[in-house]
Amino acid sequence: MPKVQINLEGWQDYRGNFAGSLLYVETSKESGVPVRDQLNENEKGLYLYEPNYETSTYGFMSCYNVKNINAIVKAKSRYILFGTRYEGLSESELKNKYLIHGYMRIDKIRDVRTRHMQKYMANPGLEEPECMQLEKNIAVYGPMHFVSFADSFILTDELLKEWGFKGHASRQLKSVFKDDRLKMILDHLDSKQQMIDEYIDTVDELKEALAEMQE
Repeated sequence: MPKVQINLEGWQDYRGNFAGSLLYVETSKESGVPVRDQLNENEKGLYLYEPNYETSTYGFMSCYNVKNINAIVKAKSRYILFGTRYEGLSESELKNKYLIHGYMRIDKIRDVRTRHMQKYMANPGLEEPECMQLEKNIAVYGPMHFVSFADSFILTDELLKEWGFKGHASRQLKSVFKDDRLKMILDHLDSKQQMIDEYIDTVDELKEALAEMQE
């Protein structure tokens, strides 16, 4: 269960195919687990709220990465696979490896463009987010499973080549995994301890630190 249960009225049930779309996550360098970059440590210009472990959503709390989420839903992928190159506090040979550290099964979707527009209009002076130029801002909801740094699935260039994919394991990789390949990734993650409560506790601590910094 998510920490915060949102009102699901107006959300539509989603029936996707057995496919998992890879999505890159900017992760914190100040945490022991690869949580999202809540403090803008990677200097991407944003304090990230996605994936939102607290509500089990992506794209609902903020207007971020909308084009990729729209594309994933349009392609009918049932799963989002979260990948990163974690450079946080844990010391390990896994640093700088491309890791799939969690996934989300999409159960419901909703166009939240109006929600984001109202939020933007209520804060005059903010730079207009890119998603305001899109016809739809699809948000997704569903169960999430995240694991520790050490338990992540390692995605190597060699494995991608073996699976018939071109390119390297990088933030630009937009691969879609199906059938046995997706099953291998999900089985690996499912066999590891669910760490989402620790993820939530960690981002709560980072939010508190951010509030102190802003004061």
